[in-house]
Amino acid sequence: MKICKQVQERIETTRTEAQNQCRNVTRTITETICTWLPWPLDDLCDLVTTVITEVVCSIVYVVITIVSWVWRTVCEIIGVIDWVIDLVVGALEWLGNRIITFPEWLLCLAGVGLPRKNFRICPMVIADETGKPIVPIESIQRQIRAAIEIFNQCNVNVVASRVVVVTGKSHLAVGPSCDADGFFSQHKLEYENLSCCNGLFESVNCLRFPSGLIWPREILKAIWLDDVPGKQGCYLFPDSYVQIDKTATINILAHEMGHACDLLHRDDTNNLMHSDATHSELTDFQCCTIRTARWVTYL
Repeated sequence: MKICKQVQERIETTRTEAQNQCRNVTRTITETICTWLPWPLDDLCDLVTTVITEVVCSIVYVVITIVSWVWRTVCEIIGVIDWVIDLVVGALEWLGNRIITFPEWLLCLAGVGLPRKNFRICPMVIADETGKPIVPIESIQRQIRAAIEIFNQCNVNVVASRVVVVTGKSHLAVGPSCDADGFFSQHKLEYENLSCCNGLFESVNCLRFPSGLIWPREILKAIWLDDVPGKQGCYLFPDSYVQIDKTATINILAHEMGHACDLLHRDDTNNLMHSDATHSELTDFQCCTIRTARWVTYL
């Protein structure tokens, strides 16, 4: 999609340059040729020059506009296909993981002691136009420490990579709404394509092994935004990221990580999954569900 944007910008630049060149050609012919002709030939020259250049420039403008429209349409189609692929792969991974880990889930519910597991996350924060994180790094680290303590009661390690400040994308600071409209947000793919790790060797640190499918998948991204409309946080299945509002309380990160692990809201005010997330208790059933979620692995 980055290539689509770059080509589209180049097309728009070419259109502007073509318009400027047309004006320059008209001015050049008028000043170098027509002004030297006697009246009324000079006026006739000006008229013919203007008509011809306007016709040619109009044709060029129309052609470039058509090319721009075709390219934009192709990119939108590619974006839809990419979105559908991400949706299908995410859903299949979730289903495959739940089938594979079902015996482990039953053993967990039966009280069988199982080895400790890891829930690796990639914390990211969107920067404003000046490059400053919209949420202080220390605030993010406090929420991560709270999540570590909360998931420890399920015998799960929360392992966070370094906090990545995303610059040059301030338009992503306002997240999609946590409803059907947000599910079809035009920025969804941009959030999906954000990564904590760059390069072949470093990217291995952002993968989880094994996943519900045969090939490895990226770890869960936690993205801090300036505004999650109407919410302190949001997770939409089967996204690979959770959104955290800059005003979020300390347990919201853990709460949204719970949603990513298939936990639903609870009426118990002491439970982490209460809508307010002011407390941090988790039931055995919730812990077993978390331990067998696609984001939680032994490696």
